[in-house]
Amino acid sequence: MQRFVSLFVLLGLAAALILMPGADPAQLGALEVGDMLGQTVEGTEATHAAAILDSPAVRAGASEGERILSLGRVTVLGPGAAPFPAEIATHLDATARRAILTSLREAFAEEASGGSLLVDGEITPVAGGLAFEVGVESGDWSAAGSQRYLSYDGDGTRGLSTGDWTPPEKSSLIPPLFAIALAVLFRKPVIALGLGVLVGTFLVATKAGAGALSAVALAPVDFAYPYFWNEFISRDRYLIIGFVVAMLAMIGVLSRSGGIKGLMDHIARFSTNVRRTQIVTWILGILVFFDDYTNTIVCGATMRPLTDRFRISREKLTYLVDSTAAPVAGLMIVSTWIAFEVSTFSNQLPAAGMLTSDGYTIFLETLPFRFYCILTIFFVGLIVFSGRDFGPMLTAERRARRTGQLIRPGGQPMVSEEGTALETMPGIQPAAWRALVPMSTFLFVTIWQILSTGGAFSGEVENVFSIQGLKDVLGNASSSLALFQGSTIGLGLAIAIALFARLGAETFRAAWTTLRSMGIAVVILYLAWMVAAVCGDLGTAPYLTALLGDSMNPALLPTILFVLSGVVSFATGTSWGTMGILLPLVVGLSFAIGEHGDMGGHLLMVMSIGAVLEGSIFGDHCSPISDTTVLSSVACAADHVDHVRTQAPYALLTMGVGIVCGYLPCAFLGMNPLLGLLLGALALTAVLFTFGKRADDPVI
Repeated sequence: MQRFVSLFVLLGLAAALILMPGADPAQLGALEVGDMLGQTVEGTEATHAAAILDSPAVRAGASEGERILSLGRVTVLGPGAAPFPAEIATHLDATARRAILTSLREAFAEEASGGSLLVDGEITPVAGGLAFEVGVESGDWSAAGSQRYLSYDGDGTRGLSTGDWTPPEKSSLIPPLFAIALAVLFRKPVIALGLGVLVGTFLVATKAGAGALSAVALAPVDFAYPYFWNEFISRDRYLIIGFVVAMLAMIGVLSRSGGIKGLMDHIARFSTNVRRTQIVTWILGILVFFDDYTNTIVCGATMRPLTDRFRISREKLTYLVDSTAAPVAGLMIVSTWIAFEVSTFSNQLPAAGMLTSDGYTIFLETLPFRFYCILTIFFVGLIVFSGRDFGPMLTAERRARRTGQLIRPGGQPMVSEEGTALETMPGIQPAAWRALVPMSTFLFVTIWQILSTGGAFSGEVENVFSIQGLKDVLGNASSSLALFQGSTIGLGLAIAIALFARLGAETFRAAWTTLRSMGIAVVILYLAWMVAAVCGDLGTAPYLTALLGDSMNPALLPTILFVLSGVVSFATGTSWGTMGILLPLVVGLSFAIGEHGDMGGHLLMVMSIGAVLEGSIFGDHCSPISDTTVLSSVACAADHVDHVRTQAPYALLTMGVGIVCGYLPCAFLGMNPLLGLLLGALALTAVLFTFGKRADDPVI
């Protein structure tokens, strides 16, 4: 039955792709025109953005670090340099205007280290301001290989940037949807993701002008280089892989040395049954709040032996871990997520008459509107306290509880049984300290290195203990490096303790046994990253943004942005990438729309920023090509597709409740968001107690 449902979904996706209207190429061109400002001015080493910021068109502001740009008209021209009809031109010009200002503000933030670029003519052109013209030199916006140009003139400043232009097409959606559909249908994520990358490389080659036969021949070559090679040599990628390898090797050593068994004996004092074990897992997921990767690995690997003991399905454990990782890290004001979240929109706050340094303040204002994350954390707690489940998760729980099969028959755990079945070496007395010391050291070193690389101890950041100081530290820090260093030192300490306990060569065999069993997980991680890279080259995210982001009803905007960011995150497998793409565009747009409506620009901007943050995490939760979703399956040794399949109904329910009880009434009725959270919690409770059953209840 499940295969028929999956096949029906696959056919539905194919039909939707065929029937879906195409995005307007000129809209796509206007949306992406800001990247042309990053090109180098002919005969110099400066970019066009830098040349503009150093020109007479930009003057000093009232305070230090503040500059003011006078902006005139931005015009997007159609075929043959002819103007578009007025009703179309207004929308295109406004889109190009926002894209140009977004690019200039990001360039200014890099140059001025947090300064604010204000604009005279943010929405309405000012006389004598710097004017821009955007168009194609020949053909039209839809013609592949057209020459796109961006010219600017005013106040003694002139420039021209040109480049080839091939707009993203509907086919940009094929690689991620193809990979996701095949993974769900056949439950072979490696094959599905690999084919998704190959299809993507074929489309990239045809987009570059290669013929069909040449593209087929080039696809395997491009698969290896540039896509795999670029991910393989990426510093952040190999630091993340190194972190995962060190952490799982450490868990193997701790298991064999009796550390995990000793720790479980202590936790077992509280986890005396299924319900209490799940509650402890939920609480642990909330307590490890500063990083989602750490949360996932520590909680999953630590609680897995105990949940196995009480016949809790691996699908359920993975849901508990995954749904308290990103939602918790994304909300906490001190985490590796917050610095990134704030940095994606703070540079654009001058579009709303604010300073770049107000980013943390705006983030705090978004917290009551973070409906998905808050309701997800609540819903996980509700499930573990009530013991109720529904849908595929209930089926998985009944299977585990009644048959002892923690994984579906035929399922492929991301870490094999050999790696999860390590027990204390005979003759070794279990001791919790053997696990607590290395894991505590890992956490201490990681946090210390985050503070250190962020400048907390060097004097680079003033008043480290203020909100702004913490923002600066987290923004400057290298979290991937800190995680790698912390996990490596933790592993070294675990090995030293095991050798002291006289495990001898068994120490290294335990580490190797765990690592050998997770090879498929590393492959899936790299393939997921490669799919995201292919999507970037095909323009999947800009295409979806142009296709789905045209509705500008002020009250509907937060809901539209939530859905849009969810779709982009689901299709690309990256919540951070989605935030980085959409948030810079949202600030000026939402503020301008709100100023012309009843809500006010500031409130709509805050709600819209919160909606993008939430939608990005929601889409990431549902996507089998998300690295955090993959890591959750790794940490809990679950079948990856089964994890996605059982978690998706819960995520979709929470998403729907967040929209119906949160964004819509808050935007249309002006309802207090705290009341929306209360209504959402009541709605989730009603659904769970109406449709949810306990796994131990008799089947009627």
